[in-house]
Amino acid sequence: MPADSPSPDRAHLWLPVLGRALAALAFGAVTVFWGQPTTAGAAWVVAGYLWLLLAAQAWLLRAERPAPNRASALTALIPYALAACCGIAIVTVPSVGLLAAGGAAALILVGVSDIARAVLARRGPVSGVSPLARDLPITGVVSLGAGILLPFFAGLGPHAILGVAGGGAIITGVLLAIAALTLRHDSTAAARVA
Repeated sequence: MPADSPSPDRAHLWLPVLGRALAALAFGAVTVFWGQPTTAGAAWVVAGYLWLLLAAQAWLLRAERPAPNRASALTALIPYALAACCGIAIVTVPSVGLLAAGGAAALILVGVSDIARAVLARRGPVSGVSPLARDLPITGVVSLGAGILLPFFAGLGPHAILGVAGGGAIITGVLLAIAALTLRHDSTAAARVA
């Protein structure tokens, strides 16, 4: 089967991808419109976003139903679980330094995970095994970049930290929303042809 041909699994993927997109866009909207965030409030918002990412990733992995020759679902979920643990640490002791460091570590984990999944999908025995293989490198680089930049903005306070993390989330959310709608369109087109 060619890499770009629609597969029946795409019909199951668009909703989890849209879920992650909506989580990212909601987080980005909060960061844009919240003018004076407190450190504790920013910590809860970042932690909530990380927990939503974990839930969306678990939903996506369940919908993908990984084959035995692909990376296991548990391995793909571990970086997101560690990122969610960073969210727990952020809210337990809300400080600007911990918010920046924990948020950076979490975004770097998510970014590296997305990049690794994309590389594994393209290097697998069947090229293009994941319909998200083209989108994951971009979301990974954006999350990785936001995570690397986050500590440099710690001195500017929680508003700046939310701005950097939210900017990356908006870019990721828009890209994943387009990917979700494309997956839905492709699965509908495949169902009409079949």
